[in-house]
Amino acid sequence: MEVTVDWGDLEKNIAKCIADVEGPVRRKAGKTAGQNLAEKLEANTPVDSHGLEISTTVGAVDENGEVLVGYGSGAYYRAHFPNMGTEYQSGQHFVEKTAETELESVMQDYMSELKSGLGL
Repeated sequence: MEVTVDWGDLEKNIAKCIADVEGPVRRKAGKTAGQNLAEKLEANTPVDSHGLEISTTVGAVDENGEVLVGYGSGAYYRAHFPNMGTEYQSGQHFVEKTAETELESVMQDYMSELKSGLGL
């Protein structure tokens, strides 16, 4: 499942900034921001009525500073149906809501980690 959020010029400006940052600093900032988003996504994910845990995963940081945050292969299908809905149930769209509401705080986390890594 992939959620696309329109960031406008923010994404272009950040991509330019991140491209000039050294690898270890970029990776640390990406991992920190990804972990923060994963925690918020996990908190917003509805609890399974059978008590099954739905855990989030954070992927590796690529050279553009992008990080994939989502659900592991064992939990994805359990989160997919409540999020997207089925023929018999309306979707709750908690993944999209989390992405939209947490965008600013995650970007602030990312930028503060970059600044601290660069000594600014």
